[in-house]
Amino acid sequence: MYKPTMTASPPRALVFDIETIADLTAENRNAVAALAEGRGMTPEQYGALCPPLARVVCIAWFDVAAGTLGAVFDATLCADAPPVSIHLEGGDGGESMPVEGAVCGCEGEAALLRQFGRTVEAHLQQPHAELVTYNGRGFDLPVLLHRAVKHGVHDGRALLLQAMHESRYQPRLHVDLMELVTFNGASSRWPLAAYAIGYGCRSPKAEMDGAAVGAAVEGGRLIDVVRYCLGDVRAAAQVYLRLRGQA
Repeated sequence: MYKPTMTASPPRALVFDIETIADLTAENRNAVAALAEGRGMTPEQYGALCPPLARVVCIAWFDVAAGTLGAVFDATLCADAPPVSIHLEGGDGGESMPVEGAVCGCEGEAALLRQFGRTVEAHLQQPHAELVTYNGRGFDLPVLLHRAVKHGVHDGRALLLQAMHESRYQPRLHVDLMELVTFNGASSRWPLAAYAIGYGCRSPKAEMDGAAVGAAVEGGRLIDVVRYCLGDVRAAAQVYLRLRGQA
């Protein structure tokens, strides 16, 4: 089912995920509300899902080869002093997966994007390296690219743009798990949690889902969002490893 890049060694995968909220201001709120009304959504819902309006609050990743979890987040949204590591629940289908993620608070969205961009650049300098997402072509990559344009961030941008433009049938830099599990759109789309549960892994939606991110950030619980994002990444990594036949 999985078609890895034809190399002598297995790909070095960096599985990542982002969490977003609406970038609403006093100046743009009415305009966003008018756009949202046309889709029967609130400005908050519309903004969090529309790539140029989706403010990135957290990016988490799992380095499959190193077996390490990491994340960067917008520390300006934290109610308390940000931690340097976050503990996750374990017991995922009997697999040996990390339960601790090293995290780094950044001073704003632009700094967060720069830090992750440098992580992408460093990762893709390695032989046989690739990025892995779930629906990254449809959401994560466009959001990162549009928000990088907003802030004038260039770190990692050329590589993410290259990944966005490559063929969905012959990916080299970026593997979208949604493309794999739906056979490039031949079958219906289902959320990541459905495949994680179906493959015998822990559901990443046990304590939170994407729809709850905005309220959690507004309520001062950004660290709960980071924990959720790390859990999502770990679940995506488990699905990736199942498809590769390595778990």
